[in-house]
Amino acid sequence: MLISCNDCFGRGQDVGVIQQSVEKNIELVAVVTRFAASDGLQIENGRTVSDSSVTLDDGRVVMIAAGTPGELNCDDFTSVSSCVMLANMFGESVMWFAITNANGTPPNRVLELPSLVDMLDNGDRGVLANGWIVRLATPTRKTCRQDSGVSQISLREFINSYSPNQSISKMNLITDEVNEVVCE
Repeated sequence: MLISCNDCFGRGQDVGVIQQSVEKNIELVAVVTRFAASDGLQIENGRTVSDSSVTLDDGRVVMIAAGTPGELNCDDFTSVSSCVMLANMFGESVMWFAITNANGTPPNRVLELPSLVDMLDNGDRGVLANGWIVRLATPTRKTCRQDSGVSQISLREFINSYSPNQSISKMNLITDEVNEVVCE
């Protein structure tokens, strides 16, 4: 379903068309160092209530327009580097975003994510159990607490054997890729 609106982005331009559901293709991954919003970063019905911005650990300031689809899963917005932002971008514009808890204080540069359930683009990207699309490292390491040969199977075999409830994905926050999947 598509939604159209006049002057969607407040720039005095013609009618724009916005898709109701946005692909959750992760193109930006960074630790958040600061939040700024007039009413605080709030989401109602899956969309931001007001304009806000986040400062990332690489110094970029990313603006999030009111009405942007998103998910807030971070418990502590006041502590520096306690949240990680993942976003689908169109140039400098945020099309969809998620702000989630960082793993550890300070973040350990690995973000634990849901299970990998599928692969796209010949294994260059993967689909997580929550619908997020992430880049995959080549190769993506496969590990289990008790190896039992899992490191020798293909990533497709791993997905077929351990998804969606028996594994997690680990994203490297330096390379912005899932570089390991771990069965539980």
